[in-house]
Amino acid sequence: MSGRQAYAGAVDMLRAAAHRAAGRDDRVTTERRLAEAERQLAEQRRSLAAEHALAARLQQIILPIPDGPIDLPGLKVALRYLPAVQDTYVGGDWYHAAELRDGSVLLAVGDVAGHGTPAATAMAQLRHALRALAVTTTDPGVLLGLLNRLTCDLEQEKPELCGTAVIARYRPESRRLTWAQAGHPPPLLCRAGRTVPLDRPPGPMLGVTDDAAYGCATVDLAAGDLLLLYTDGLIEHRRRSLDDGLEAVITAVDHAVAVAPGQPLGSLLDRLRRANPDDDTCVLAARPICC
Repeated sequence: MSGRQAYAGAVDMLRAAAHRAAGRDDRVTTERRLAEAERQLAEQRRSLAAEHALAARLQQIILPIPDGPIDLPGLKVALRYLPAVQDTYVGGDWYHAAELRDGSVLLAVGDVAGHGTPAATAMAQLRHALRALAVTTTDPGVLLGLLNRLTCDLEQEKPELCGTAVIARYRPESRRLTWAQAGHPPPLLCRAGRTVPLDRPPGPMLGVTDDAAYGCATVDLAAGDLLLLYTDGLIEHRRRSLDDGLEAVITAVDHAVAVAPGQPLGSLLDRLRRANPDDDTCVLAARPICC
């Protein structure tokens, strides 16, 4: 073997050794990067879990949901709040259920567009405003008109603020429900095992026009009836139309009532606990009881 050949062989050996060393270094670097990525993912999961927990606590402070049913004059009421699966912020869904001074009952659910602090703040303002305004009037259409004016005023500070709501007044002595809506999905009434949406009276969304008018509709409830008020997260889903979503809820309610007609309201609502990945959901169920 000549000296030149020996030199060339030595160079090849050095190159091969360098490549092997580089390969080991690449593997070490890759392993380190993977370990760092796993650490960051674990930290992100902990952070998201903490944010979800904080959002749940804030939601409970702003909108406390009772653990069990509420007994009101002539009605038993149950509530559920389902936060959006993919959201770590408080939402704009709200409810109201309380006895009025004249012995009737005021029920409401509403939804302020958006998420986070602005939506939660507007939600709290509308909810507390309804409680205060109910001292001056119990007419659902008038109450929505006043909430609409408030929303229009708030919109000057929070551009593009808008919302929807349904408000109902129940008179236990006559079992008559008078209700109005502002761009909101209609209540569902289940009677004798068949669930139907109530025909909506006219009424635009809150915050669209300052002088909007809201009509009222009435329905007489009977023993065994079930009334559902809900926000659109219950029927909206990215993979189905609103009609399909409403039909799915109606089917679920009909099935639940058929299986156990007199089951507790809380058990019935548990059958509707299918959280929307994109939107919060608030559901209020009411059943007439003997006065």
